[in-house]
Amino acid sequence: MAGTVLALAVLTLAAPLSPAWSQQARQGQQNGSAAASLPPALQAAFSAGNSQQIAAAIATLSGGNPTVAASLSASLLSTAEAILATDPMRAIQAAAAAVQAVRATTVAAAAPQQTESVLTQAARIFVAPTAQRVAPELTASVAAAAISVAVSTGNPTLVANVSANAMRVAESVLSVNPAAAVQIASQAMQAVSSSVVQQSSPQQVMAVATSAARIIVNPEAQRVSPQAVGAIAGTVATVVSSPAVYQSAPATAIQAMANSYAAAQSTVVASVAPSASREVARAIADAGKSNVLSQVNPNNPSEMNRILNNSAPATASSTQTDQQQTGTQTPQVTNPSNDASTIFANASPS
Repeated sequence: MAGTVLALAVLTLAAPLSPAWSQQARQGQQNGSAAASLPPALQAAFSAGNSQQIAAAIATLSGGNPTVAASLSASLLSTAEAILATDPMRAIQAAAAAVQAVRATTVAAAAPQQTESVLTQAARIFVAPTAQRVAPELTASVAAAAISVAVSTGNPTLVANVSANAMRVAESVLSVNPAAAVQIASQAMQAVSSSVVQQSSPQQVMAVATSAARIIVNPEAQRVSPQAVGAIAGTVATVVSSPAVYQSAPATAIQAMANSYAAAQSTVVASVAPSASREVARAIADAGKSNVLSQVNPNNPSEMNRILNNSAPATASSTQTDQQQTGTQTPQVTNPSNDASTIFANASPS
């Protein structure tokens, strides 16, 4: 009898682990290996998966030295990217803490390269469908905060790149939270309205503007944020009609202006922002008279007239198509914020 019991015990110990347990074990090993290069205090905070703890660890370890804070944040996000596929929640929590750590202008000034690295890595995390799915509210907040930090760096290329990535988040949440999409679009358009940004990265600026134009022509976006939609419409029309941006993709610029005009003329927007329609119309009319734009596109004057005559159809954003292509679900989010307290509130684990 004792021999039988012993044999059963041996067989039980030798039995293969369940797939779920094995996956959890592998994930834990991967996360531990990825975090091994971090200082022990930061490693512990990262393992806990709480943005506030991670930010506190960075602040303590840096001792107020902005260069050290930026370097720690960059190292943290290298670790976070390594586990993004297996633990997106921990990755986006780390991104929130890292972006918060480099928000101070002293950090951007003292360590511009590390700050750029942090924002670039954070963008790769917040555009990931897996991150958006597990923490949609936090993902949107990090995207908005990243734009703010990018602007503070004074690096026009970085501003354009981060804004373009943030707009990917905005379009992904449009169908479920249009107010959040409009808020990010507003912030991104303000960021790329600088002529310096337009000259340095016209294609990225065009991507931001056309994405924003697709958002504001959406009826739900107009309903929840009509004032902001009107303001965005004016900014989009002005930005895409600038020579540097227009010549990067004339047909795309024309469509963005058509969307902007349609949004500004919508009943709900016109009722609260009547000047928006006039501002957009003026930008389009000026574009139609531009010899520079006509040299780029001989049909430009007639295209501008078509828009003003309401003969150019608007094209709304299609998040459904995007979802089908990526195989992901659009997440539910609340309004994103670039306020630090909101980011950390969103980052608190449930």
